[in-house]
Amino acid sequence: MIMPASVYPLVPRLAVALAVLLLLSACGLGRPLSPVSIIAPEIELRPDPNWEAVDWALQVRRPAADRMRDSDRILVRTGASRLQPYPAASWLDNVPDMLQALTIQALEDSGQLLGVGRAGGLRSRFAMATEIRRFEGVDDGRADLAVHLVIQANLVDQRSGAVAASRTFSVVEPTSGSGLDELVSAFERALQDYFFELTGWILVEGEQARAQAAQQRQSWRERRGQRD
Repeated sequence: MIMPASVYPLVPRLAVALAVLLLLSACGLGRPLSPVSIIAPEIELRPDPNWEAVDWALQVRRPAADRMRDSDRILVRTGASRLQPYPAASWLDNVPDMLQALTIQALEDSGQLLGVGRAGGLRSRFAMATEIRRFEGVDDGRADLAVHLVIQANLVDQRSGAVAASRTFSVVEPTSGSGLDELVSAFERALQDYFFELTGWILVEGEQARAQAAQQRQSWRERRGQRD
């Protein structure tokens, strides 16, 4: 195709503009990225000597969460209704996936259950369904931050699908400073407190629910025998 003569003066200008854009793109690609700290919390659950081992397995479902918390962002609450991500840092995984993995780890480390796993991974007597309501640092204007966890848990009977027990866990853990390391350490302590309370609750409520279900089955057999 032959271009009109009026277009020829534009060609050098377009070539120069394209070259500048390519140069800027190359500079942008070559610029070092800001470092981002990837945080992988470490927990160590110390079993309570008063816990009694059970002979049933538990399924841990992926926790439910809103869109803001279903991400790898480390959130900080700076007001009654304001959340913002901690700069240049993120969790190793989305919070629900990370919390599910840590929960399985903690319950396995307790050594009190016959088995613990994800949905579809094993046959289980009970399942634990949770909802993350708060999983964040708190900046209330003081020198140090705090960590606030609020997690609602339902222990579900896998045979009937009914909720055997329900509880909302709330943990507040102060930090020893305002830096990222202090905030992460507070998260780890808060998670350990939560897992300790959760494990004891699951063991007690699960055994009570199983005993109650066995009693109901026995009562049903007796009534059926009387009718026969």
